[in-house]
Amino acid sequence: MNAARLNGTVPPHLTRLLVEAGGLAGVEPRAFARISGLSALGDDRVRIPTRSMMRVWEELSVGLRGAGGGTRPIELWRPGRLGAWDYLFTAAGTLTEAFADADRHFTAVTDPRDAMAATRDDDGLTIVYHGPYEELPVVGEFALSLLLAQARSGAGRDLRPTRIRLPGAARSRHRDLSTAFATREIEFEAPRPSITFTAADAERPFPRADPALAAILREHARLTVATARPVHGWLDRLHAEIDRELATGAPTLERVAHRLNLSVRTLQRRLRDEDTTWSAELERIRAERVERLLTTTALPVEAIAARVGYRDPRALRRAVHRWLGRGPGAVRAGR
Repeated sequence: MNAARLNGTVPPHLTRLLVEAGGLAGVEPRAFARISGLSALGDDRVRIPTRSMMRVWEELSVGLRGAGGGTRPIELWRPGRLGAWDYLFTAAGTLTEAFADADRHFTAVTDPRDAMAATRDDDGLTIVYHGPYEELPVVGEFALSLLLAQARSGAGRDLRPTRIRLPGAARSRHRDLSTAFATREIEFEAPRPSITFTAADAERPFPRADPALAAILREHARLTVATARPVHGWLDRLHAEIDRELATGAPTLERVAHRLNLSVRTLQRRLRDEDTTWSAELERIRAERVERLLTTTALPVEAIAARVGYRDPRALRRAVHRWLGRGPGAVRAGR
């Protein structure tokens, strides 16, 4: 199965959990109602746009503001909320085996561009989360808290990591994170989020190991991905491709049209039919991404400019004034 066809999509499981967490955090329902792509959240046979899930994160992060905010939705998680993927941990023989299986079938719960790489060294077993939105503190915090919850579920005991690494600036107070991860060994400004377990924990046999069940679960997870139906409007696909192109530089109409298997003329005609233009849609995606990066990360303006295809940070500052009526510093400060 070619997972690339699912790039830019996620199953509905995680997004459902985040929407529920938003309700508990006091996020107004109308904030989620404005997000396209959520109408299919009740159907586990489909995949929704990743951008829709990230828009949920943007709304949710306001209600979860502060250190450890990204760990709070995991309080709603129970084995089975993410489908068969959850049970790969309980049926595995060891923590090392569980994370290997979970990584191979990660697309069953997230975007195919996401991955977790497990390495063994003198420190023990380290799992590094890779994803297109890993620089957002809430996403990194959530990813690691989910991996810890899964590890504990499989081990059947209160595993304690030896080290947590998170992107973003160091925080003078992070008691909530220390409590959530059950460790004070938390490092910031890491390239990617990661969690480390001892070598003994990595190889200690799991109490409910079941090789036959594990094989069934792996096949079920594979079939879930193979038979999933992406739910996209064509504008959703356009936005996903613009978002992907922004990761490598300034998007061009020609490259995005090629990715969509459309001629430039056809793409322009479809945009006219939607009463919009290429420049308007590009500006829209840039504005959303810049506002998200300014309000949820500590990245300098120069780095944000590069991430949205501006060679000159001054051009970004002018654009932010045009979009939001104030400069990047004021946006970041919430003024």
